[in-house]
This record gives sequence, C-alpha cells and structure tokens, in this order.
Amino acid sequence: MFRDFNEIVCLGMGGSYSEIAKDKLFKAYDLYLYQRSLNTIRECIEYVDEFSNAIAVLPVETSYKGIIRETIDNLILTKNQNIQILAETTVPVNDCILSKTTEFYSIMGLIANPNALGKCKKFVKDEMPRQLNIVMAESMDESARLLNNYNLTYSIIGTEKTAELYNLNVLKEHIEDDKDNNRRFIIIGDGETQPTGNDKTSIVIFLKEDKPGALLDIVSHFVKYNINITQINSKMVNNNSDEQAVFIDFDGHKKDELVCKLIEDLTPLAKTIRVIGSYTKF
Repeated sequence: MFRDFNEIVCLGMGGSYSEIAKDKLFKAYDLYLYQRSLNTIRECIEYVDEFSNAIAVLPVETSYKGIIRETIDNLILTKNQNIQILAETTVPVNDCILSKTTEFYSIMGLIANPNALGKCKKFVKDEMPRQLNIVMAESMDESARLLNNYNLTYSIIGTEKTAELYNLNVLKEHIEDDKDNNRRFIIIGDGETQPTGNDKTSIVIFLKEDKPGALLDIVSHFVKYNINITQINSKMVNNNSDEQAVFIDFDGHKKDELVCKLIEDLTPLAKTIRVIGSYTKF
C-alpha cells in the first residue's frame, strides 16, 4: 500500500522525532519516499489533504502531554474524507546534549527551543553550569544550524539522528525529565488498509445532543459485541459546548463483521460517524 505514494511529509527536520518515526516506517516496509518537512501539524495535514500522492508522519500522543489535540482536530476536518490513519508506531524519547566538542564539562552555552528546555529542566538545572548562556531557537533544526555560529563551548538539545545529520558528538543521553516518555506517531494518507488480525480502529462520533448517559449508551454497544476500547475521549466541536464529539480507539478492523455491526448500531446515536482509520502497528 505505501508504495502507492511517492512523498512523505514530516513535522520538522534536523533529526526530529517525526523523522525518526519515518525512518522506522521505511525500514519496516523496505520503503523510500521523497521527504518534505513542514513546520506545523496543520500544514502537514493540509498538504496531504491537497496531494493524494503524499502521506504524513504525525505525533498523536506523548507520555509527557497525553493526546495531541491538534493532530486529531485537523484530521477530522480534512476536505478529502478518505484521508485516514494507515499505521502507527511508538518512538522512545531520547533527548541528548550534542556539541562539536567531546568534553561535556567544557560546555558553557546551550541552544534549544522552549519545548526541549521544558522537557529537560531538571538536567539543565542540576547538571549544567549555573551561569549557562541559553540561546533560544524555534526548532531542533535551527538549534543545530545556529551552533555553527558559536564556539566549542556551546551545545544543543537534539536526538541521536540530529547528531548523525550534523556530525555532532553525543555528550549526554536521556536528559529528559520523564525517563519513560514515549511518542506515538500515526501515518495518514488517502489509502485503504486490509485486516491483519491485529488491528486498531479509530472513530469519531459527533453526538446528536450532549445529554446524561450519552457516553454510556455508546459504550454499551461495545460491550454487546465484546469489542475492547483502548482509548476514549470527548471534546467540544468548534468551541461550542452544545456540540460534542467522542473519539474512540478500539480493537478490530472496520471490515470485520462485528465492527460493521457495531458501527451500524452506533449510527442512530450520532449526527455523523467518521472512521478515521483501521491500522496496525509497525
């Protein structure tokens, strides 16, 4: 299926975790596609929405922050209703101190974006100099490029892939505050998956009305067909408290007989139901 595409869109560059997930996809499917890097989740989804020959690798959940709403919110609003999740994977977070020097204790400066600093506050406070000169950057890629303007006492926060791309030394690994932090990524595109026997399906149910017991009504149908829910969330639609949508991940594929019956039973409870993907993990 992935060979039907000729371009892949990644969030960020310079060794971003989206690029690491992309590499994992390429290895799993013996694949190579032209890479395009964009700066925001919305830009990535809009690009795939416009160009059906492209897929995108996007973060959807982190151990650190939970569900990434921007991904799901933009995915369900695509003009092309055939855009869906085609696969998912998990990438362990390994934030590193990188530099042109090999001596960590000579470091007096750090170039990083606010998100990276926020994840590594404890290490920066406890392990780096009190008089550390911090230079702010907008992204991991910009941090690496800015490093060329500074002497050997400066470093950046990046990944092992960043070190590989920019020929930098890894001075310290796993500097993130949450050592068990993982990021879940999805591959989206205008494609169709086939059942594998080990699938997950994601749907969004736009409720007719937000009334007491509405969620219980929905869940009861999953119990009826003995279908396991792996995640469930609800949110307002268009910032209107009277319009609610329920996002559900569950075991099974949309082409499975029981899942077809489930969605048929759920339909009367909703304004609309959109299946946003049946997929497996790589």
